[in-house]
Amino acid sequence: MCSSPNTFNGDAYNPALFIWSCGRSVLRVIRQMLCLLVGLTSACAWADRAGQWETASTAMAAGLPALAVMATLAGNDLEGTRQLVLATGSTLVATELLKHTVHATRPDGSDNKSFPSGHTAVAFSAVGFMDRRYGEQWTQRYGACTVPALYGVAALTGVARVEANKHHWGDVLAGAAIGYGAARFWTEPLKGGHLSVVPAPRGLAVGWAAAF
Repeated sequence: MCSSPNTFNGDAYNPALFIWSCGRSVLRVIRQMLCLLVGLTSACAWADRAGQWETASTAMAAGLPALAVMATLAGNDLEGTRQLVLATGSTLVATELLKHTVHATRPDGSDNKSFPSGHTAVAFSAVGFMDRRYGEQWTQRYGACTVPALYGVAALTGVARVEANKHHWGDVLAGAAIGYGAARFWTEPLKGGHLSVVPAPRGLAVGWAAAF
């Protein structure tokens, strides 16, 4: 997405004001996403107390892809959305094919779809996408702990599946590898953009330039 700078002054409406407002809105959405991350991490501690590991794992496996979708929408990143769909879709197809081929029994004996862990695969697919697509920008903007924290939540998803007695450790490791591999295969890094504010004949010129 790339738009040329627009000139405005304080007396009249100009599209540049809209661009500036959108940029601030994007930052607010990203801050909300980080708050969601904290909530997801807290879910694991809650599960340890309440014995609801399965509920916590489902919340994290659903929350991480939702976080990835929010990131693409906040940045109006249509190409990122396409890559996320491909990464998630291929992850789901691969896990389901293996589940119906291997027929491994779950530790609780509920069915024979233990290998690999679908929850863990989806979680690592989402985090792998966010790392690959936005990792560099998020690290520069929010700090070096941002991406490792996301991987920590994905890892907690796998731990929760084992603690819920739904998977063996091998199932979780396989799921993580499938999800991460799919994300790396389908996702390309997003090149940086910048906001420019420069003098203009009637005021200031404000614009956002981003390269893909």
